[in-house]
Amino acid sequence: MPDVKVPAPSVRAEPHREVLPAGTVLHRVHNAAYPATAFNPNPSDTHYEGGRFCSYQGDGAHLPYLYAGLSERTAVMETLVRGVPFDERGRRRIRRAAVRGKVLSRIVTTCDIPLVGLLTLDQLAAVHQDEWLLHSGPDAYPRTRRWAAWIRGQAPWALGLHWPSKRDLGSSSCILYDRDPATTLVKPAGPPSVPLDSADGAELLNLILAPARTRIEPPRR
Repeated sequence: MPDVKVPAPSVRAEPHREVLPAGTVLHRVHNAAYPATAFNPNPSDTHYEGGRFCSYQGDGAHLPYLYAGLSERTAVMETLVRGVPFDERGRRRIRRAAVRGKVLSRIVTTCDIPLVGLLTLDQLAAVHQDEWLLHSGPDAYPRTRRWAAWIRGQAPWALGLHWPSKRDLGSSSCILYDRDPATTLVKPAGPPSVPLDSADGAELLNLILAPARTRIEPPRR
């Protein structure tokens, strides 16, 4: 594991620039109370709660953010299968409570979006990091959030980060930051959002997660 303290203010990096093309479809599992395109305007606590790369209280940016997967399965694995163990028969089961009030949605990028790529050894090294930044557990998130803020400071052109999915190997996730509220980065994409706490939602989840030997029981009639 590298030194988890962010570099001194005088240190500079050259983050890898990549572009998420206009028209790219992204997938999200989110609270049904909010639109699929809604950015979270609330910065995470400095020390508690929050995700790996959220903006946080005290980082000076307070940027609204949106997490998404490059595939449906990635979005589901990253949000619903975290910490779900295999049982003695080699299967995993998602609790009904985990999908209450949740929907699976598609959104599409409206323009080319510049991102900092964190997909390879070289790209991580370019921001003075290694796999710790991507693979560490929730107890390290207060520190990974600080690193994300430092990386954003080194790449003022970036509107997000792009990294390999920890739970859906071979796919990837991204976070978008709303640096300019006047610019619309994403819009809804069909088909309509699927309520995951419904019978149709359970059927869809079981189809998506069958190769991962993971399922959810349908709601009781």
